[in-house]
Amino acid sequence: MLTIIMLFNFASVVYGQNATYDLPIAVGTFDQQRHSRYTMNEGLPDNNVKKIGLSDQGRIIAETSGGFAEFDGERFRFVQNINSKIFSEVTFDKKDFKQLQKIASTDLEIRGIVVHKGEVAVAANNGLYLKLKKKWRLVLPQQATIRWAPVDVRAVAYDASGDLWFAAPQGVGHRISEGKWQLFTGANGLPFNDFTSMAAGPESVWFGTTNGAIQFRKGGWSFRQGGRWLLDNHVNDIFVDAERNAWIATAKGVSRICYQSMTLAKKAAFFEEEIEKYHRRTKFGYVNPAKLSAAGDKSTAEAICTDNDGQRIGFYLAAMSLGYAASGDPKFKQNADKAFDALVFLSTVTQGGTHPAPKGFFARAIRPTSGPDPHIEQGLEYDLRRRKQDALWKIIQPRWPVDKSGKWYWKNDSSVDELDGHFLGYGTYFDHVCKTEAEKDRVRAAVSNTIDHIIDNGFNLVDYDGKPTRWGRLSPDDINRNPDQVVERGLRSLSILNYLSVSHHITGDPRYRDEYLKLAYDQGYGMNGMTQPRDIAGAGSEGQGDDKMAFMNYYQLLRYETDPTLLSMYYRAIHRHWQIEKYEKCPWANFIYAACCMGKVRTDHWGETELTPPKESLEDAIETLKRYPLDLINWPMSNAHRIDLVPLKEHLGHEPGTAGYRTDGYVFPIDERHEIRWGRDPYALQGFGDATRLETGLHFLVAYYMGLAHGFFEN
Repeated sequence: MLTIIMLFNFASVVYGQNATYDLPIAVGTFDQQRHSRYTMNEGLPDNNVKKIGLSDQGRIIAETSGGFAEFDGERFRFVQNINSKIFSEVTFDKKDFKQLQKIASTDLEIRGIVVHKGEVAVAANNGLYLKLKKKWRLVLPQQATIRWAPVDVRAVAYDASGDLWFAAPQGVGHRISEGKWQLFTGANGLPFNDFTSMAAGPESVWFGTTNGAIQFRKGGWSFRQGGRWLLDNHVNDIFVDAERNAWIATAKGVSRICYQSMTLAKKAAFFEEEIEKYHRRTKFGYVNPAKLSAAGDKSTAEAICTDNDGQRIGFYLAAMSLGYAASGDPKFKQNADKAFDALVFLSTVTQGGTHPAPKGFFARAIRPTSGPDPHIEQGLEYDLRRRKQDALWKIIQPRWPVDKSGKWYWKNDSSVDELDGHFLGYGTYFDHVCKTEAEKDRVRAAVSNTIDHIIDNGFNLVDYDGKPTRWGRLSPDDINRNPDQVVERGLRSLSILNYLSVSHHITGDPRYRDEYLKLAYDQGYGMNGMTQPRDIAGAGSEGQGDDKMAFMNYYQLLRYETDPTLLSMYYRAIHRHWQIEKYEKCPWANFIYAACCMGKVRTDHWGETELTPPKESLEDAIETLKRYPLDLINWPMSNAHRIDLVPLKEHLGHEPGTAGYRTDGYVFPIDERHEIRWGRDPYALQGFGDATRLETGLHFLVAYYMGLAHGFFEN
């Protein structure tokens, strides 16, 4: 103990300068993109759509392998004859063609022709050509010292401002004015370059490719790939209407990407409604993902039992508690009260029954005994298979004992992962929702029940067999002296310190503070968390689930602690950890870091470290919330073919070619990647979903209400 105190008696944390930027950040109305799907079920004569455009009467027309169809505002209907010249190629006379051949070649292949104010632009196999005042010329676009001689030009268009655009495998060119160009490649953010088509709209330009659709809008690129955005990734044609809708023709139907006026509050309300529709399970209302019996069809959703009722409902309890803190709306208190009851039941259900657990032990999850027996899938053979994959896997049967009422199976072998969610929920609920002593006493009893179990069992979670669970070992012998636990050392140290800190904060029992200080100082748990939040090799390291849990613990450890030495350790831990996390633009991590570190300075023998986050980190978090997709079905999706990709190095734990990030150093935006949960890997390039699972919007909600409650933004 003396050594640690001497080592850190010079380190301190003080309030530094307030943020040099104004808070809250105003977040108004923004455009939310949505995808509507049209196939033969919606009136197309055939799903193979070759062309799409606008009729003389102003209606969307699709040319399919089975004929033409017109959109009536809700669905397509077959039309016999099309009088419009919409699908006729723009042409010019033989004289013009021969003149163009003189500067091109006799094997000239025209890919596209557009006309604007007397200027004719031609995309061809061997170049980009312009005709003005009866004179043809080859275009060699130049930006600063970079000059292109485009070949295999696939498409050409004029945008609403009259600017010329072209698309070729070399990249995309944008003529701003005569002789002045912007040239885009992967290094400038262009996502892909195997183009099939192009269409300019009122405020953006869309590009079709053989593997996704691309939009350039307000100076930035967006990529739309996978079932969330497209019926098929090979784009045959694109048309953009006056309302900015992008109509995308594919071999599997028409995809329409449209805009919906949105606020963050409206998005939160949407996800709350989705939870009530699709994600409640059992009479206690656990919040779980849903299985879709028909791929992509939310009407067939049924909430499923996962391995982690506790962390999910704890997360939800925190979201509702923070929502109540931000708004005072009684609906949040009602939801929080119900979530608290569900959380407490996980500790009640284990008492008695066929295999009674020690007092304070909680279930991972519950299932009604009126349903299928879970041991059909998770019997002894299941344990033996898992043991082959994990030498530390605990073989314990039954894995789903029956409670004393005979109504519930409860899953054992509980984990610290769930406890992180429990204590996040307990702390936020106690601080923001509970007003009366009776309400607070219920939380005190629940917290004491759990933490007493851990302390009385040597800082372990002990199952009905009297032995620690696979992921429930928190004792100094395991944390500090068991080589099998070395990767978990930092995170597990933070976890148990947080449980004890929250317990002392809620109950006031000095026993919990005493045990906390013994672990933090005598056993070095404070140092463990400071030097090794987890086994991190750098930005992009695998283990985002552990990152999510670490920030759960930071949030309460730093807000409840008063000891300056321990605070210095924890600030060192979160600051180091966030330097890696910030590249993920994760609102969960960014808002927690800001809640803990705004206006703080840490001083040690190297000098002062300003802990206040830059305003950009809050703007990054808000941007992620704005871009958070409304469609949370696990559609297959891939970024592996992108040309604006920087592969992650192998030392970070990924297989070659499976992970990467944008050329600016940050992960791909959340609406362009598969994973939408804060505990999943945003660097992963492929999502191998099958559209049969619907995630909850819980991760959006807990981050949104965290930022709102702490005043980082306002709607």
